[in-house]
Amino acid sequence: MSESPFTSTLSTGGFLALAGTGIRPLKMVQGTSVVSLGYQKKPSRHLRGALSPQRLEWPTGAGQVYLPRGSLTVQQYLNEGGWYELEERTAAYNDARTQALARLGAAAQEAGALAVVDVRIRRGLFGHAQHAIEFTALGTAVTSDRFEVGEENPAPIVSVSGTDFWKLVESGVWPLGLVGGTSVGYVVSGYRTKFARFRPSRRSYRNQEYEDYTQGLHDARLHAASRLRREATELGASGVLGISVGRTLKEQSDNDLMVTVDLLGTAVASLDSGAPPSLAYALGLGQA
Repeated sequence: MSESPFTSTLSTGGFLALAGTGIRPLKMVQGTSVVSLGYQKKPSRHLRGALSPQRLEWPTGAGQVYLPRGSLTVQQYLNEGGWYELEERTAAYNDARTQALARLGAAAQEAGALAVVDVRIRRGLFGHAQHAIEFTALGTAVTSDRFEVGEENPAPIVSVSGTDFWKLVESGVWPLGLVGGTSVGYVVSGYRTKFARFRPSRRSYRNQEYEDYTQGLHDARLHAASRLRREATELGASGVLGISVGRTLKEQSDNDLMVTVDLLGTAVASLDSGAPPSLAYALGLGQA
């Protein structure tokens, strides 16, 4: 009886490029995580209003104005807006990615794979349940009769195609795995943004920048990039290739905005510095 056919996400060109180098696909492997979003407290405009300057009235009619603790900062946010990272929501997105990639890696190790290439990612809201998100990674486990990797070294999971995978290895660069970072932020719009969005206002008829939204997107990207660099550093990477950027915007009440920024890329390192010695020796690249 003939062997059962393999399944893969590889393109025709990617399959032929790997076949010419002795790397062959084993099967498709997948990792999925569906996470329910817990309660997330958001900045309250009622709380900010309660911290506005207060006036104490006296029986004689005179009054005294005082500023409650923290009110100066609150007034700044009322006028200029502000940005807060939603910790619970951010942790949920990062946990979903970590768990899904761990399951994909376990499936690859069970299949005896050298690596997982051409990984496709599906992420976002899970349509079959309220307040739930999904992260799914689907890729092709590959092996080779010419090359071998030590059992103590996990198979790298990469989003590069089969062709690009071999180009990296031929150039002395070894993919270490997928790294990513997600940040979910809440943008509190200040009075300037509110007036600019109010169409009957005179300011709405000229070109202008929504500074609160601009700063919110900037800060969310910086936080996501910081997490991505942290994961790459833990793998001993010298760089990250092919970073994809996902962005979701959801308008809230009072012209506020919820921003979600996802970054995902492939960490790489030189074979003579970042790859395990047993792997470099088996590939015949770098120093044995």
